[in-house]
Amino acid sequence: MKPGCRIPGLAELKTLSLADLEHVAVEIRAQIIDVTSRNGGHLGASLGAVEIAIALHRVFQSPEEPIIWDVGHQAYAHKLLTGREDVFSTLRQCGGISGFLSRDESPHDVFGAGHSSTAVAAALGFSWRDHSSWTVAVVGDGALTAGIAFEALQNTANSARGPLLIVVNDNQMSISENVGGISELLSNGKASAFFESLGLDYLGPGDGHDLAYLLGALSGIRERVPLRPVVLHLRTQKGRGY
Repeated sequence: MKPGCRIPGLAELKTLSLADLEHVAVEIRAQIIDVTSRNGGHLGASLGAVEIAIALHRVFQSPEEPIIWDVGHQAYAHKLLTGREDVFSTLRQCGGISGFLSRDESPHDVFGAGHSSTAVAAALGFSWRDHSSWTVAVVGDGALTAGIAFEALQNTANSARGPLLIVVNDNQMSISENVGGISELLSNGKASAFFESLGLDYLGPGDGHDLAYLLGALSGIRERVPLRPVVLHLRTQKGRGY
């Protein structure tokens, strides 16, 4: 598969080689830049989450295994991979597709989200739906500072009923560069102690743009089905490729 080819559907995505998946990432970034340069949109966060979206959809079975994106800002690659490439040019246009997550738009948008911090709480609720199926929440590091995220993290270890993965997309940015205690925890090597003190398993920090690492880490987590919810901490670059 070469740059310029159409973006594969989820069934084909699961058959591609690592090299082909890297070409898919190039094509997704090109389409995001092209459309947002004309229509506007949340360019930086979505460009930083491309490999995360590819790897999650490669390893997990959406929508049966829900992938809950904390904000629409980071989910444009998810939209392109879940059957919306042909209408992606209508992003944020009258009658077009939403700039955010919309349950009316796709069964893969399992939880509608505009702005941040609801993903962990939503994932906790989804984990009650089917105790044998994985639920995944993708949350930005900036979103972890909100009260609703803290409340959900406090409840997750004791309340989750099915296997639950929290992916922390850590690009060290909110609207601008992050400040404060949570940012310090994530950057100074104390993240493991923080999350494990809440009763969560922790893996990371890892390179959120390294598809080989992502596929290995996600496959390993999914296959061993840990007893406690898992946090996968990934470092990414906001605006990567622009």
